[in-house]
Amino acid sequence: MKKIIIFISILAIILFLGRCLNPFSPFFFTFHDETQPARIQQFVKELKNLHIPPRVAPDMNFGIGYPVFNFYAPTAYWITSFFHLFNFSIINALKISFLAALIFAFYGAFKFFTLFFDFWPALAGGFFYVLSLYFPLDIFVRGNLAEVWFLALLPLSMFFIIKISHRKIIDKKIFLTNTIILSFILTSHNIFSLIFLLWIIPYIILFSKNRLINLISLLIALGLSAYFWLPVILETRYTFARKIATLTFYQDHFLCLNQLWQSPWGFGGSAPGCLSDGMSFKIGKIQLTLSIFGIFFFVYHLLIGKKNKSFFLPSYLLLSTCFFIFLTLYQSAFFWKLFENYLNIIQFPWRFIGLSILGIAFFSSYFLQTIKISYKSFLIFLIILTTFLINQKYFFGQKIKNEVFKKKYLSQNYIKNQVAFKMAEYLPKNNNYQFWRSLEKREIKQSDINQLTLAPFDKTKPTTIENLANLITLFSFIFLIFFSRYYGKKL
Repeated sequence: MKKIIIFISILAIILFLGRCLNPFSPFFFTFHDETQPARIQQFVKELKNLHIPPRVAPDMNFGIGYPVFNFYAPTAYWITSFFHLFNFSIINALKISFLAALIFAFYGAFKFFTLFFDFWPALAGGFFYVLSLYFPLDIFVRGNLAEVWFLALLPLSMFFIIKISHRKIIDKKIFLTNTIILSFILTSHNIFSLIFLLWIIPYIILFSKNRLINLISLLIALGLSAYFWLPVILETRYTFARKIATLTFYQDHFLCLNQLWQSPWGFGGSAPGCLSDGMSFKIGKIQLTLSIFGIFFFVYHLLIGKKNKSFFLPSYLLLSTCFFIFLTLYQSAFFWKLFENYLNIIQFPWRFIGLSILGIAFFSSYFLQTIKISYKSFLIFLIILTTFLINQKYFFGQKIKNEVFKKKYLSQNYIKNQVAFKMAEYLPKNNNYQFWRSLEKREIKQSDINQLTLAPFDKTKPTTIENLANLITLFSFIFLIFFSRYYGKKL
């Protein structure tokens, strides 16, 4: 019966939350990050040319090449390219990728919550997570494929980390799965992946029972993802990335507390103040209400000494969720100023909403688990249904025909002459930035292109750092297989 309920839940997500993600529909939708389709097209082209992992988008920047894949987290591109290689068009591969992320987000959150709650509260938590309005904001307004996949993988990674912590004997399949998922999440988003790493290490060291195995798993995952993070650390200085990222004034993108509760839905951008934003930052009223009650009950249980063996993670989750919410607000400006040299690369304080929604869903489930009433399962079903009916209406985008979208954002002219300007931070520093920007507004001559360079990056020959990073990843993979086989089923 439970498996049938899960199947019906996933089907509901596909039919209702994914109604604008139907790969058989002639319509797509527009979003802020219009470069996503071009990136996937170039990523797949590099895969077909056996340049693995892809480093440079070969056709961008007037055919000179552009080192976008050297610095942009690749997990979402691996997944989306996989769908494209199976004969789905790039547009349909994008739709399927977003839809798959929603399914992973729901199922991962559900599995994570089953470690703490009964079936129905855990099921509700899965829905509370995927129905958080930051998901449709990320998909249908921003089109942030990398961030969506980070949020999709986050609860699943937590499930396996806790699973290892709760077992005296660790099955090698769990260890392998945990390590691989960790490597995916560490390469899913430049900023969120780093924050996750800084967040999960203290938890493993302080609260994990099998901290050694979890730390080994995390260390191997870092090795598996070295092909991405090592060039990012050592080669970013050769681009304008740091300089351009800090041009965004984070002070203009704080939120007022009421915006998390209610703000008009729109497809515009973020603006200074609390009334001028063209996009919404509300999380979901039902989730927020239930989570506040859940936090109240949890704190009350701590105060009266009612603790169970799993209270460490909820405590850690509560503190971090409150902190992430705080970082979105104007009241946190002093903290941002204090650590400005590190936090300004985040650009938009409201991004921390994404890191808070798992905790909000968790404490919503905690409340439903705690209350003692008759017909609780039926009541939870009604709450799930109500939340679904209210929030599903936000899972839509501004329609555009597939062919029109393709002509606009996947044309050779767009890929070759325009798309690089949309992600100017990856321009190699050997170029004159002002001269390069001037080419965006005028007719290009061959003499202009001759003044540009891709150095120190190369379309076909990786740098020494990139070769080293690839070797670390290969060695980590071999070590993972050896370590798992050597220890058999008992790790």
